[in-house]
Amino acid sequence: MLKDRSRIERQLTISKQKLSALETKLAEKNISGKKALSRNAVWRHLNANYRQLRRRMIAVEGVEAREAAVAQARAEKAGAPTEG
Repeated sequence: MLKDRSRIERQLTISKQKLSALETKLAEKNISGKKALSRNAVWRHLNANYRQLRRRMIAVEGVEAREAAVAQARAEKAGAPTEG
């Protein structure tokens, strides 16, 4: 999962940079605010990619937390004395 995390983090960084660059460019043309930006097709596309990558990152974090909990449970089970 670490491989996926690093790849998604890199993609997320690039996506955020592209979105910020476009927002800056549009701000120079006095286009700002969520409603005005949402009328721009390129902004909508970049924003959708960014949101998708953020959701993927949240999913990766959930999987990592689940795997850590399973590993901890296995370690506790292996360390517990056997009954009988």
